[in-house]
Amino acid sequence: MPSAPDSKNRDHATSLAGKVIVLLEDDELIRRATERMLSRFGAEVVTGAGSAEVLAAISDRKLTPSCIVADYWLNRDEDGLTAAKAVRAAAGTPLQGLIITGDPSDEVASNVAKAGFRLMRKPVNVDSFLDALSINS
Repeated sequence: MPSAPDSKNRDHATSLAGKVIVLLEDDELIRRATERMLSRFGAEVVTGAGSAEVLAAISDRKLTPSCIVADYWLNRDEDGLTAAKAVRAAAGTPLQGLIITGDPSDEVASNVAKAGFRLMRKPVNVDSFLDALSINS
């Protein structure tokens, strides 16, 4: 990440400023790095490894989510799409979201599309990721 913001970074900072982004990621290092990046662009980020964790944080902090970002493969108990749908249902609004996966299967792509989320395949380009959030949030 450049230290001096270029025009594209300023655009992301403007579009993400004040947004509440729910980040569902089970890998702690990825979760912390993504949270830091999104926070630098002005978003308030609620993180967790599953829906129960983020729903509790949303409730505790009395926040209204703007969008959801979820890794498709979270853990054995809950996948990211299921967790994202639970957050959307709890919010009571049709929150936009982004599901990220390295899974190339048509089944995953179909499930994500049917749920009304956008799909992004790994490896993820940071600019494309931020562009997708700017559109979705």
